[in-house]
Amino acid sequence: MASIHEHYDDLMKGRIDRRTFFKRAAAAGAATPLIASYLNEPAAARHRPASHGRFSLTTAMAQGGPVAPPPADADTSDPLVFRGWNFLPEIVQDNTARFNEKYSENADYQTITGDYISIVENFHIANQPLDMGYANPATLYRWAIPEWVVDYEGWWGAEAARGEMYEGVRDSMTIDGRLYGLPYFVSIRGTVMANNAILDKAGIGPADYPKTWDELYAQARQLKADGVTDGPPLLPHWFAAGVWFGVSWGYLFECLNRGAVLFDAENAPVFDDQTLEILANWRALAEEEIIPEGVFTMGEADYIDAFARGTYAYSPQQIYDLKVFNDPNRSQVAGQVAPVPVVDQPWGLIDEGIYSLANRNQTPERLARDYRLGGFFGYRDEIEGGELFVAKRWAIEAALNSGYTEILEDPEVIAAYNEWLPEPAMLETINGVVNAGQFPAVWQTFWWEEWNAQAMTELPKAILGQTPVEEVHAGLKTLAEELATRYQQ
Repeated sequence: MASIHEHYDDLMKGRIDRRTFFKRAAAAGAATPLIASYLNEPAAARHRPASHGRFSLTTAMAQGGPVAPPPADADTSDPLVFRGWNFLPEIVQDNTARFNEKYSENADYQTITGDYISIVENFHIANQPLDMGYANPATLYRWAIPEWVVDYEGWWGAEAARGEMYEGVRDSMTIDGRLYGLPYFVSIRGTVMANNAILDKAGIGPADYPKTWDELYAQARQLKADGVTDGPPLLPHWFAAGVWFGVSWGYLFECLNRGAVLFDAENAPVFDDQTLEILANWRALAEEEIIPEGVFTMGEADYIDAFARGTYAYSPQQIYDLKVFNDPNRSQVAGQVAPVPVVDQPWGLIDEGIYSLANRNQTPERLARDYRLGGFFGYRDEIEGGELFVAKRWAIEAALNSGYTEILEDPEVIAAYNEWLPEPAMLETINGVVNAGQFPAVWQTFWWEEWNAQAMTELPKAILGQTPVEEVHAGLKTLAEELATRYQQ
């Protein structure tokens, strides 16, 4: 069943009428009175594709200069509504309390359990109270199109924050030249982890780590041929159970890292010869038993646990899970896992959480309070100056890196990382991997998630030999072409 936002886009682009939209929205679980209320709001009628110069409250205000911070005697009796997903909510609660105390504010934080993105999407459709929530790059773009979120262009800290971000992070939160988010956390999904407990047996040290995907696969094949591991030596990023960011993202980031072109600079589908060669090689890796076929039945937690058991030599993982792999309470190879440095190519892609501000046609006074909330969590804890308090805390307590380059240079963060890193030099490797992180521009299309869902289903068929590689490759290209045409992108 299509999601509510897809039906909404069909309505706004004239592909269905209002009556059909109400029927489909109700079938998707939205209450008809709430949908009707939303569509009767002027903001809904102003919907335009991203390139058509939408009206924006924040844009209009920014033309006269940044919004002024709230005055010391600002009325904060009406609570700011902040909703987050379920990751260490006690830290978020504590940070919210600190914000409230510092500014005599009244922010109300609660954790949403379940499918966070879908639930918040329904909040936006139904125009329910919300000031700030989380997003990821693809959803941020989709929410910006109908103006469900406001940009940060009118915020007094926008230029300073932009200048301190990693380039790829800044690009991921910039839509039509406007900053629509601030970083909650930044990771590189696809950071290649090396299990030195196995590699040492093969005489492979840090100087011998692979510098490219070709070298990684060549080493894995040699490890298999030499019998260094009892089973497959490589755990690839091909998990596919109950997630949208498994094998399809693995294909996307290997193409990006190699310079293979799935989509061009305008996000038009290309699918060049190298993208086919990558998929054909994946099929060969499966045939040669270099990888475990069971990876396709894994969810993310299973995938992390599988590498932590210590039976694989290499695996592309989230960079922050390096801490998990070196935690003796979580890993059987603690102290033996290292990130592979960036040398001849990047590894993986940027994966991040983003602080987004909801558009509820708020007054300038309310918008200033929202900006202060977003700035506190997503930048510095003072209106002028201050420190990257929230970002620094996440780095110290959970090894979540920030979108700001300063964090991995902070002495307290360095000291915290060195408490669990096997070697202090690995921090420089982490910084290099993050600094080289690539952002897939195709995430800033309305149709990416529809294509991605199909890729999650079709790619395993090619790898397992259930459908010819060429057929799957051609089918995914055709799907991308049809979606790009349908959504006129």
